[in-house]
Amino acid sequence: MSTAFTRARQLRQHRRHEEAVGLLLGHLAQDPDDPHAYLELALNRNEIQGARQLALEDARKATGLLPGHPFPLALQSNILSALNREKEALPLAESAIALDPEETYARNAKTVALCGLSRWRDAEENARHTLELDPDDETASNLLAHALRLQNKLDESARESRRRLERDPENAFSFSNAGWAALQRHQVQEAENHFKEALRLDPELEHAREGLKQSYRARSGFYRMFLRWAFFMQRFNEKNRTLILIALVIGFRVVRNIAAAIHPLLVIPVVLIYYIFLFGTWLSSGIANLLILKDPVARMSLDRGEKAEGVAVGILFFGGLVLLVAGMALGMIPLAVAGVTMMLAAIPSTLVFTNESKKGRLLFGSFLVAILALGGYVAIDLATHPGQAVGKGNSGPALGVGVLLTLATTWLSMVPSLRNEKPT
Repeated sequence: MSTAFTRARQLRQHRRHEEAVGLLLGHLAQDPDDPHAYLELALNRNEIQGARQLALEDARKATGLLPGHPFPLALQSNILSALNREKEALPLAESAIALDPEETYARNAKTVALCGLSRWRDAEENARHTLELDPDDETASNLLAHALRLQNKLDESARESRRRLERDPENAFSFSNAGWAALQRHQVQEAENHFKEALRLDPELEHAREGLKQSYRARSGFYRMFLRWAFFMQRFNEKNRTLILIALVIGFRVVRNIAAAIHPLLVIPVVLIYYIFLFGTWLSSGIANLLILKDPVARMSLDRGEKAEGVAVGILFFGGLVLLVAGMALGMIPLAVAGVTMMLAAIPSTLVFTNESKKGRLLFGSFLVAILALGGYVAIDLATHPGQAVGKGNSGPALGVGVLLTLATTWLSMVPSLRNEKPT
């Protein structure tokens, strides 16, 4: 091995990935068929934002130079999982296992892919099998704790995290797993402490950073209700989550019709519960971010987009609620319509500032502007035509379009490409 290769490996261990890449490219200029250099290059590029597609190409080159070896295939699988392409990752991990059934790196790659596909029971079984091969494998142990938690097996998950920490008290991911389990048990302060310890050990651990934000948000009783729903939905894969949401919408319509048949007034609580659920689901994160902004320490955990989302939701939803109540109390219908418009616009606003997808930001940002413009037009039309009923006159269609755009937001948000940028 060249001095450059040896130095690059040391740099990777110290997370100086860009420097390592430069040395490895120089090494490959001298020895373009070194498979180990391509593997090392892939490992470094996999840790650099925006370079994962290059890492995948490096791993593929190493696979071609090392046919019959499981590690390059397993590395490809891990990179594909990081690119949210778990359906492609799983067969590669299984191919690596077929070459060497006792290769724990390959088995861990399979567990990662299964977790990405929300196949939690299969992930648990595979992680247990890996630990039978190597009881000290920290990756398998942490993945097992994660899979157990997502099946709501919180006691087993906590035991596995404790077992890992007894063997390795400096394992950041184990603290993070313990934090998520505590958060799922609604032990907010304990969760916060675990996440802080995880970040002390590894300041770049995104799993712990996101957990700390959630624990800050969970100081709000309102947000804790949302978290219970979120943890429940996490147990299902994407297809089943979509089916559950469709079933809820259909169920609401059925219950509303039944309530109307029994007594017209029964429709009011049914509709109220549905809209509390609707607004709560979409606005909980933004409202929680708004509450965090009031805490001088907790607000440091938020990035610029999350802060902007908190401010936007606060202005649109709570400002709209004030206008709605004032308009109804004073009999000023245009003011009430303006309030409703702002509250509806709060929903697409949650998909603008923290959305990873450029297409999604553009689409939902356009919906936000359109809803405000349409609602403003309706409010002005009502103000200039006293006595005109809401939904009538020239502005009638505008009101319907605004509502449709709000509903379209809730459905289109389930399109992955409009929520997550295609990884590169």
